[in-house]
Amino acid sequence: MALGLPLVLCVLYLLGGRRHVRLLDSRPQWTSRQWRAAAFFIGIGLVAIGLSGPVDGFARASMATRTAQLVVLLMLAAPLIVVGAPEPRFRRLLGRPSPSRRSYVLPILAFLLFNGGILLAYLPAVYRATADPGWPRQLGQIAMLGLAYFFWSQVIGQPPGHCRLSHLGRVVYLFLSSAQLRILGVVLGFASAAFYPVPLVDQQIAAGILMVPGVLTDLVVLTVCLYLWLGQDDRRQVGRQRFQPRAG
Repeated sequence: MALGLPLVLCVLYLLGGRRHVRLLDSRPQWTSRQWRAAAFFIGIGLVAIGLSGPVDGFARASMATRTAQLVVLLMLAAPLIVVGAPEPRFRRLLGRPSPSRRSYVLPILAFLLFNGGILLAYLPAVYRATADPGWPRQLGQIAMLGLAYFFWSQVIGQPPGHCRLSHLGRVVYLFLSSAQLRILGVVLGFASAAFYPVPLVDQQIAAGILMVPGVLTDLVVLTVCLYLWLGQDDRRQVGRQRFQPRAG
């Protein structure tokens, strides 16, 4: 399943393109379309490697490595896949039109499901149920990847479509999500005893991974959205000044 699902997604991505994507081109500069395709294939490659048997076996060795695996899949691979803009390609294959631009139901749902899924993954009962190889662990990993894609697709545009949230809305969206991860990290890191069948120091290292690398992507995208929002206000102010009648 670790190789089957990424392979199917790659085939669908290529079939959904209007033109053939050439990553190795003689031209000195890549187009945005080539950069998006590269991001998609890198993200899919990270998923395939991260869920492969040897890497997954290594990740199960400790809570810290399990958390690192989760962070790579949800905070690096998933946003890269969204940057690749696969949704318009898949919709083209299915013959479905693009959704409306402004709808706050899906962003709220994505936020609640994704952040709720992370909290659920760290419940002691769920942690134990997904500790060993088998279908519960694989199903949980695929579900979290799907929720991560749903989450990031609300803040990263997929041309020719647009994000449903404004720049300011995306800033708030990412700030609240990163705050939830930090709170979870604080609870795990400052606990006096381990909540799981692992040494306390292992739980504390996992908490540190959640609180620092776990929120880096949130902070990067949040900063970009904040910059775009401030620049949007500056452009509006310049536009108003341009159309103001001159005195005298």
